Amino acid sequence: MIQMKINPEMKIELDLTSKKLSREVITLLPEVFKEGNSFCCLLGPDPQEGIFGCGDTPEEAISDWENSLRKRIEHPSEKDEVAQYVIDSLNTHKKDVW
Repeated sequence: MIQMKINPEMKIELDLTSKKLSREVITLLPEVFKEGNSFCCLLGPDPQEGIFGCGDTPEEAISDWENSLRKRIEHPSEKDEVAQYVIDSLNTHKKDVW
């Protein structure tokens, strides 16, 4: 899967040891970045094809992204490369944990 390249100056680094982050965020590592007055969270090539969330804070952007993620993988099409990547990654991670 192709990940959109984000200007390093715009990126927000996540504390991957934080207990506030979901398993999905820790496993998939979406990009969190500031764009204008908003914060965005993206996994994929761009906001249209990828899984995207936004908000007034990084936490709100991540929460919006998690909602978009759940909706996207509920009924994915076989042609949805991003959704298939997410499903495969989460299933692989689950097996590694057990």
